[in-house]
Amino acid sequence: MPETPSQWYERTATALAAGGHRESDLQQWSSWPWTGELTPKPLERPAEQEPERGGADGSGCSICAESIGNAAAEYLIWRDDLWMIGLPREGSALPFACYLMPRRHADLAELTTQEAARQGELLTLIERAATAVLAVPRVQVARWGDGSEHLHWWLFARPTGQLQLRGTFLSHWSDLLPLGPAEEFRADHDLVAAALVARAGGEQLIRRPAVDR
Repeated sequence: MPETPSQWYERTATALAAGGHRESDLQQWSSWPWTGELTPKPLERPAEQEPERGGADGSGCSICAESIGNAAAEYLIWRDDLWMIGLPREGSALPFACYLMPRRHADLAELTTQEAARQGELLTLIERAATAVLAVPRVQVARWGDGSEHLHWWLFARPTGQLQLRGTFLSHWSDLLPLGPAEEFRADHDLVAAALVARAGGEQLIRRPAVDR
């Protein structure tokens, strides 16, 4: 029988009490963003139940609400019948950072076969598009989903040759480094969207200019 969460916690907590945390060489990694000693937090007991995520069952989902009507062109750069790509509203310190999201409200395990197949195709073609028009070597893909139920894949890329940002800690570097110019960030991602249309079809979403009132 698989371990229950309580059994996993008791076994792990007992081992921690006896021998402490495992030794880690993370601080020796060239991509480790911090200097100095860091102390692991005590391990907390598992909660009785998982907290409700944002937009549970599609109710009050911010992704759904922001992806229709006039707001669509403000942060979305591409979409087809099944999927859409949006930019982080705060911008990014990285040359490439966006979300790949299904058009309908669904989590990963709820995708149809057609949606899942298109998802895999798009992950490949987005990297081809980004590396074709930006000075980035590859795209990293991450999915957490603990805060929002609506599936959203994080896609990141570092500048080519910026070796200190390689690997696991790229998202942490993104949080620590200064944001780049917002207009240049959008313009670069518009280039990626155009390159993606050429490879995958779909529709590029051009941001509408502000109207003076």
